[in-house]
Amino acid sequence: MSAPATWRMDLPEGWVAWEPGTSDAASLAADATTTARAAAALRRRIRVVEKETTLLPGDVRHVGVRMTEPRSGQVSAGLYLTQWPRPVTDGKQLTARRHLDALRAAEPAPHRVHRHREVSVEQVPAGQLVLRNEVWRPQRKLGWVVELEATIFPSRTDTMFELTVRSRHLDLQPQLMAELSLMAHGFRLA
Repeated sequence: MSAPATWRMDLPEGWVAWEPGTSDAASLAADATTTARAAAALRRRIRVVEKETTLLPGDVRHVGVRMTEPRSGQVSAGLYLTQWPRPVTDGKQLTARRHLDALRAAEPAPHRVHRHREVSVEQVPAGQLVLRNEVWRPQRKLGWVVELEATIFPSRTDTMFELTVRSRHLDLQPQLMAELSLMAHGFRLA
C-alpha cells in the first residue's frame, strides 16, 4: 500500500463525512440533524457504515452518508473514498486511458441486470479521472442500485483514488451525478 497522501475534498450540502475509525457518531449526528429521533437514526447508519468500511479493499480514507432530510435522519446515499497504489503491468503504470479501456472491455457482471452503464474520461484539477456510471439490480431481485465511481489519477503520483457513491434511490441518480462531479472537481492533493 502506498503511503497515505494528504488530500482535501469539498462536499456538497447534505453530506456528512468522516475518516473511518475516527467518527464520533453522536457528535456527527447531532451536528447534522435537527431532532433527537433523527440523530439516533443517523448514529445507527454511521455505525453500519463503519462496519462496512472494514470489508472494503484498499485504503479507505473517507466515508460519508447523504441525508435526505435533517429532520428525519434518513440516509439516501453512501460515499467511500479509497486510495490505491497504481498497478504496474508490463512495466507500465496504470493510467486513466488504460483504466477506461479496461472498463469498456469488461463484460457486465453476470449477476446484475443493467439499466444504464457508461464510462468516460475527463480532466479535473487534480489530474485525469475515469467516471463509471451504472444503474443495475441483482438478477433475481427488484430494486435498482445507482453506483457512481470517479477514479482519480492525480498528476505526478503513483497513487489513485476511487470516489464511489451508491444509492438505492433511482430518482436521485442525476443529482448524485452532479454532486459526485462537484466532489471530483474539488478534490486536491496537498
